[in-house]
Amino acid sequence: MRITFTENGDEACTLSQKSNSSSTAFSIPVSKPALQAAFRDLLLDPEKREVMIGSVGVDRYRDGLRVHAGGGRFELPFRHLFPLVMEVAE
Repeated sequence: MRITFTENGDEACTLSQKSNSSSTAFSIPVSKPALQAAFRDLLLDPEKREVMIGSVGVDRYRDGLRVHAGGGRFELPFRHLFPLVMEVAE
């Protein structure tokens, strides 16, 4: 499985997941740097369970973080999350 993180202008981004058998794209109505900051905020404070960025929520679960936007969610396991958080925003 491969997860990528792309910017869609100044106010949106997309998380995409690809495997040998499927692919999924999840659009999020916040900027990529803002979402990366939310990820870092949760990772740096083990007591914090949830961060809100406008209408988008990011929460912690046992194996990673979940992004909630609209009626959907995207799960980011820790093994895939760290490269996305460490990536320098352009």
